[in-house]
Parts: sequence; structure tokens; C-alpha cells
Amino acid sequence: MTRVLIVGGGPAGMASAIALAQAGVQSEIVESSHDWRPGGIGIALQSAPLRATKQLGIFDDLLRVGRPHRVIDMCGADGRRFVELPQVNVNDADDPPFLGMARESLHEVMAAAVARAGVAVHLGVTVADVSAADDDVTVMMTDGRTERFDYVVAADGANSKMRSRMLRDAPELSFSGQVIWRAAASTPTGLERYTMMIGGPIRLGLVPLPDGRLYLWMLDSTIGPDRPPRDQLLELFQERMSRFGGHAPAVAQQLNDASQVDFRALNWLIVPPPWHAGRVLLVGDAAHTTTPHIAYGAGLALEDAVVLGELAGSGLPFDELATALAARRFARARLVVETSLQLSRWEQEPGPPNPAAGRLIAETMATLAAPV
Repeated sequence: MTRVLIVGGGPAGMASAIALAQAGVQSEIVESSHDWRPGGIGIALQSAPLRATKQLGIFDDLLRVGRPHRVIDMCGADGRRFVELPQVNVNDADDPPFLGMARESLHEVMAAAVARAGVAVHLGVTVADVSAADDDVTVMMTDGRTERFDYVVAADGANSKMRSRMLRDAPELSFSGQVIWRAAASTPTGLERYTMMIGGPIRLGLVPLPDGRLYLWMLDSTIGPDRPPRDQLLELFQERMSRFGGHAPAVAQQLNDASQVDFRALNWLIVPPPWHAGRVLLVGDAAHTTTPHIAYGAGLALEDAVVLGELAGSGLPFDELATALAARRFARARLVVETSLQLSRWEQEPGPPNPAAGRLIAETMATLAAPV
């Protein structure tokens, strides 16, 4: 019986545990946080990642907690729509091409699937030391346990400590030049569709979620990566919101405390193969961190897990499994990271939106429609 340790309890780690269980591989998760609830506000899954959720057996559960969006309305800063963007569907005709949900809803669905699979989750625990042999790896945990595993899956995110520990020559995160503001609110009356608004160097997204909730994101090219002081955060946020009309003012008036606003720098990373060393394999953001410009970061993590499960079920030795996974995933991950970064750079240029952006998105989504 193969036994695997998964480091990180986010979507990449949980999806890996689910996929390994489907392949008959025993795993357990260690998560450094004592509070397993996710950070962030909302999340969206494109059609191809939804295909991965079908393979993981969680698609129907996500439909129950998500809100489908078949079209995105592109608007000027005044709220007037200038184009509709139909979303690509690669699944059954009745399936949503794009599904928005609260991050906590995604977490709850995946955590329930992990529990059904019988995967143990250890909160407040991570890896203290790793010692690899030819056929297994000995891991010392921060809770004092020392255990042997066949291999370790590092799903500990963009700031992965396992990556810096095991792949010392891996590149570091790079700042994209943009930050993202996020907030949760109630959906204003009359707002039915995912709406994106362009206000010069700032773009605003209003994403209706189930139960009258709303996910707001704002890409901002006017401020550096350092989080503003708490006493300035709300003022800076509202100052940027004030340039938008349409439904934006009705959302802005609901936000009157800095605790309601999330601010993060947008970083990117693509680790060239190999993605493994010392019987430790990187997946998800630990191997490829993208900006959210085509809403595919979580999608890559889910797809990584599906491929991991397929390869684990084939009985390949670890080195062959890890090499095969990177070979199947690297080009796709690089496409997402580089496309998203190019869109970010174009958004930082002065003047009207770059006309090449729509063509690049269409070409990228057509490539991503292919099976993983």
C-alpha cells in the first residue's frame, strides 16, 4: 500500500487527497494553520476545471453552492455595457461554462469529499525536516511525530516552504505590477450577470453569487505591493470605487469598515521541470502561481490533482510519476501564467484596452479546452 503525505490543505492539497484515494493510494494532510477556513472572498471555475471536478466526484456538490454565469458583461467605468463575452463550455450542453462561488463553499465541498475518502487531516502541523532514501522518505512533523512515506506532495501554496527547502534553484515569486482588492457584499437589485468595468488603470468585477451574495474584485495598477496601513485602507479603496458608476455605488456604500476589504499583491511564478526532488513533488501554486486574469489558478491545481491520481493509479515508480506529471502539466501551466501576466502588463499600459487582449484570451481558452 502506497502511503503519501500531502503538505497543505488548500484546494491543491485536498484535490490531491481525493484523486489519490480514487486511485487506491492512502494519504494524509498536514496543514500549518489551526483555522482551516480559506482566505479570500470568492472564486470562479472555468469549464475545463469543472471537467476536473467531475473526475474528482465533486461537480454536483459545487453546482449546489455555485452560481452559473454564461456571459460576462464588459462595461465602461460608467456602467454602460459595450460587449457581451459568452463563456466557453467544454462539458455537457446543460453544464455551466463558468461557476462562481464563495471560497468557503468550495472549501466545504472539498473538505467533505476528503472526509468521505477517509483522509486524516492534521491542523496546526507541518513539516519540520525531510530525509529521503531510495524507496521512501522520513518526515519529522512539527507536532513531534516522525513518519515514513513513499513520497510527499507539496501543495503548500505560492509561498511554499517545501519548494524552497527541496528545490533550491527554483525561481522566486515575482510581482506583476498590479494588486487586487476584494470584498464581499450583497448583490444590488438589478445586477444579474457577472459584470466587469474598465476605469483606466483599474478594473472592477462584480460577481453575483448564490443567496444574494456578491464577490467584488478590483485590479489596480496605481499602487505598490505593500499593504496600506489599516487606517488608510478603506479610504484608498473607496477612492478607487468612486470612479465607477452603474451598480458600483450601491456596492461601495455597503463597505464601511477596513475589515471588509482584502488587499493583496499579485505575484507570479512558473517552476521549470523537474518539479520534484528528494521524493517530494510540487503541485498547485507551489509549482505555478498565476495572476487571476483568466480565472484559472484553482483550475490548474484541480487538474494537477487529476493527473496525479491517474499516474499514481498506474503504479509508476516515484521518479517516473513525478517526471510524467511535470511533462503533462508544465506547458499548460506556463500558458496560463504567461497569458495572465501578459494581460496584466497590457492593463498597466496607458490608454484604451489593448485590442489584442480578446484574441489572446480566446486562443488561450481554446487551447485549455483540450483534455489534460
